[in-house]
Amino acid sequence: MSFLNKTIRVFFIIGILGIYLSVLWMGLTEEGRRSLTIAKTSATSEDFVTVNIRVTSVNIAQGLLNERVRLIPMGRFALDKATPASDLKLLVNSVSGKQVVVFPKGERIMPVEVTSFLSGNQNRYPFDKYSADIDVLITTPVKKNIQPLPAQNLDEDDDALATSLIVRTTDLDRSETIPINERLIASSPGVKFDGVITEDDTYKLMHTTIAMRRANSVISVSLLVMAVMILLAVSIMCMVLVVNASPGAVNLVPLSLCVALIFGLPALRNVQPNLPGMGVLSDYISFIWAEILVSISAIALAWLWIIRSRENRKLRGEHTDGLDS
Repeated sequence: MSFLNKTIRVFFIIGILGIYLSVLWMGLTEEGRRSLTIAKTSATSEDFVTVNIRVTSVNIAQGLLNERVRLIPMGRFALDKATPASDLKLLVNSVSGKQVVVFPKGERIMPVEVTSFLSGNQNRYPFDKYSADIDVLITTPVKKNIQPLPAQNLDEDDDALATSLIVRTTDLDRSETIPINERLIASSPGVKFDGVITEDDTYKLMHTTIAMRRANSVISVSLLVMAVMILLAVSIMCMVLVVNASPGAVNLVPLSLCVALIFGLPALRNVQPNLPGMGVLSDYISFIWAEILVSISAIALAWLWIIRSRENRKLRGEHTDGLDS
């Protein structure tokens, strides 16, 4: 073996090892790149309520984002960090369960599970994107009647699927809106989060917009699987073309590979992480075409064997007739 060949092999092995270690390091540190932590406060004094929101799960199939909300009263609203000094009312735009939760004075505050509507197009996997909105408003009763703020009205032209929090006049009657110090944490395997918190000065309402897409690791694995499926199908097709161009008996090895791939490609497709049902974008990019190519190759090779077998029988028959004569 020449020195050049040895050098190429050594660098090839080092390159493969480097790629493996790089992928391993990216997998170990992926959580920091796909997670989201944002905070915003509307408090101008020490009297406010801290709202900690943690995303617990993402259900893309049902279009739901599940969160756990915990309130921590501060200043004149708190007996301690777990007990309010006055009744607190939490208003949140949850699409399932209660949208209004009351925490009585002097009782321990327990976390609340809420659900937000997740909008997006699942059929664009692995390039699908989603968004969700979380509206939070906290009030406490007051003895005197405060002039209510303008209520939000739902017009006939408004989107029926909109999930924005609608603040009613009765929600603000004899109530004081409390400044909020909000902190949101979102982390889920396979999903990359981004978001921003804005404040509605009219209602002291905190509006959080969360944007989601597939994590880079999920997109990379999906693209790799799609490339492998297409390359396998094209390779089998090339084998069939070579067999077709070669004279003599038909080699049936490509036919057995075609049959194996017809049933093996669906299993390879399901290797893609968090893959939805059949008919998403990745299927039209690779899987469906790979199945078609492999199936056509199998049919073409089978008929090639049939045609050549008939021709060989005719040739043997003519050869036998010539010997008899």
